[in-house]
Amino acid sequence: MESRQKALDQVVAVARDYGFSADEFAAALEASNGSQEKRSTNLLGRILGTLGGIFVFAGLGVFIAMNWDAMNTAARIVITLGSGIAALAMALVASKDDRGQRFKTPLYLMAALLQPTGILVALNEFSSGGDWRYAALVTAGIMALQQGLVFRVRREAVLLFTTIFFSLWLLATALDLLGADSDFIALLLGGCTVGLCGGLDRTSWSGITPFWYFVGSAAFLSGLFSLLRGSGIELLFLVAACGGVYLSIAVRSRVLLIVSTVAILAYISYFTSEHFLDSLGWPIVLILLGLLLIGLSAAAMRINRRYIARAAE
Repeated sequence: MESRQKALDQVVAVARDYGFSADEFAAALEASNGSQEKRSTNLLGRILGTLGGIFVFAGLGVFIAMNWDAMNTAARIVITLGSGIAALAMALVASKDDRGQRFKTPLYLMAALLQPTGILVALNEFSSGGDWRYAALVTAGIMALQQGLVFRVRREAVLLFTTIFFSLWLLATALDLLGADSDFIALLLGGCTVGLCGGLDRTSWSGITPFWYFVGSAAFLSGLFSLLRGSGIELLFLVAACGGVYLSIAVRSRVLLIVSTVAILAYISYFTSEHFLDSLGWPIVLILLGLLLIGLSAAAMRINRRYIARAAE
């Protein structure tokens, strides 16, 4: 009660200094309560809209699965590709209306799932065999082009997310067809994804970067480890993982910090088990490793507090 009285006295003092009236305070409080109610309503609307989209998609999926064998070629294409195109059309309409804002993201995601499924179904129905990667290449190319064009018009974060997804799928399939090693593909596309996220962090689309930081850094480090494992320059992986920690500070990404720290810990565990497992000093190594891991985890938390969390505030 005493602290509340002190706070009220401070409010009264500020009101006197700046000449606020009781009516002005009442209007400000009413506006504040209205904005809080509006935020709560918007949050509830988004939750209900997302759940509604999930149930619609689930119902459509169950219907397709139950009747798939009884459908002919045209019906299979219409129920998958046609539903995806319809979902995209409804999402575009919803994005123009304030009342439809809560539905547009689930509809965009439904379209991004159903359309490639429909394209693959159509290619499978009309093809006479061959390499499935060409079907994947065509599907990814069509979807990347479509999502990119729609994003250019609508500027929605979900469209940028799906554009990145289909673009990576397209590049990965193309490199695989060219005979590139899967580890090299992971290394290349993972590094490109992290670089792209670094650029997006400076834009209004930074909200989608945590997921792609995780995917890109995990792919890059796993590909790099597979390529360097057992070679004379294997320790470069540890250097790259430490570089990831430095990069996480530069771009202020907790996700990148976590992935890089886990990579360092995993590599140290792997290295010690490979080279010291049969040594008489293995128990000492384990103790030293444990102390090192504790130190690294403490350092990671300190970095997060000092350079990432503080900058985010």
